[in-house]
Amino acid sequence: MQQIGHQLLSKWYYTNYNFRALFQYEVKEEGYIMGQLIEKKEDILDLVTHTIRFTYRQGFQAFQCQESNLTTDSGWGCMIRIGQMMMAELLKRHLKCFYKVDIFQFPSLLEEVLQIFNDDVQMKSQLGIVNECKHRFSIQQIMSVAYNEWGKKPGEWYSPNQIVQAIQKILSDNNISYFCGLGFVPFYESQIDLKAIVLEMCMIDNCYCQNRVFFIDKFLYELEKLQITKDKEEVVQVMHGQDSISDICFEDQSNQNKIDILNLFKKNICEKCFVPSRAVAVCILSRIGWDEPNPNYIQAIRQFMKKNYFAGMLGGRPKEANFIVGFVDNKFVVLDPHLVQETKMNSDEYVKSCFPSEALFMNENEIDCSLGLVFYLNNFQDLNELIYDVKIHQQINFFSFVQINDWTYSDINKEQQIKQIKQMQDSLNDNYQQQQQLQQQILNLEISTYHDGISNEINSLNNQQTSINELDSSYEEI
Repeated sequence: MQQIGHQLLSKWYYTNYNFRALFQYEVKEEGYIMGQLIEKKEDILDLVTHTIRFTYRQGFQAFQCQESNLTTDSGWGCMIRIGQMMMAELLKRHLKCFYKVDIFQFPSLLEEVLQIFNDDVQMKSQLGIVNECKHRFSIQQIMSVAYNEWGKKPGEWYSPNQIVQAIQKILSDNNISYFCGLGFVPFYESQIDLKAIVLEMCMIDNCYCQNRVFFIDKFLYELEKLQITKDKEEVVQVMHGQDSISDICFEDQSNQNKIDILNLFKKNICEKCFVPSRAVAVCILSRIGWDEPNPNYIQAIRQFMKKNYFAGMLGGRPKEANFIVGFVDNKFVVLDPHLVQETKMNSDEYVKSCFPSEALFMNENEIDCSLGLVFYLNNFQDLNELIYDVKIHQQINFFSFVQINDWTYSDINKEQQIKQIKQMQDSLNDNYQQQQQLQQQILNLEISTYHDGISNEINSLNNQQTSINELDSSYEEI
């Protein structure tokens, strides 16, 4: 009976998903997906189809706890899939920004990365960078953490807080090769601890030459005194009066604001000891209303989605989680996990199943008030940009800078981490060079085959010409 119910639910999800996919959208005013400007309809599909998407699966290995025999997450695992999408996007971004490797130009690496999230624990690693793929972010692993930490049973729905905490636990307890050089810091109730980000990015909790820890209280006090200007008109009216508007003036002012923030960093931190050594992913869990979203918060979210550091948003409709990747006009662009696919697939089928072939949309006023914004901060420049953007929206209290007293530094061995980063870089470079050599050999073989074919055709034509000449000679003799 349970199996029949899941089959009916799967068919309903399939029908609903395809119905939503019929409604495509043209760009009328503006649009951004993962921080990239959208200018035409084709840009939407191009960016969406290159974003990793995970959906419901059926037929995976059951997680045995509380006598559960569930082999599908249909109807309850959408937030888990959103968490997987978040980590896949961060990893894709991290490999490209930190290690300078594009997984789309490296098919074996793409397959290896996707296997980290594969629910079929029988699959083995093929690339060779890691000896065995641990599937650390499979649904079984996430359920195991949630059950051990909070007694959460298979089949129960997850909140954004719970999936983020489960992911943080997996990262802290496991040395996952591809995530080397990436810290993960969750914040709650729209609060951001800049000191936590700095310590995690620099992999240090104290200054060893001057005993000069990041003076966060003094930094925040002086940050409050900075005159950060939001509106273009406000700056222009001071410099040119009411009659003209200058975009250059606004850009100059925003750049000056960012320079002022950077100078505050230099003033309150030891630049010798606090050197950024790795990237940090930040997930800020927030509420943007009680029963319905605050329109001012929606507008603020849209502005953060324009930034290069934006790496997606955990959200969706109430009780229907979606991974939100950007916006077009007054609609959010989403990756929807509510499509049931088989777990048992060969490698090519599995890779293909992890990418959508269509873009789905959701009205802004439909969004659930509980969400999580995800940012990928590669260096101090990205952090400086984030501070400026938060200050811009300070008047609506969208985010706030605080010092979290119960936050503890992850106590990373910096030397060991840097060594692992170097090993990872060498491994990726070696495999990338092998891939390039293989492609060059294939290209040379194709060129050689092409030349051989041309030579054969020329020889054939020469033979035909010889035969014609012989016929001509015979004709003259006659």
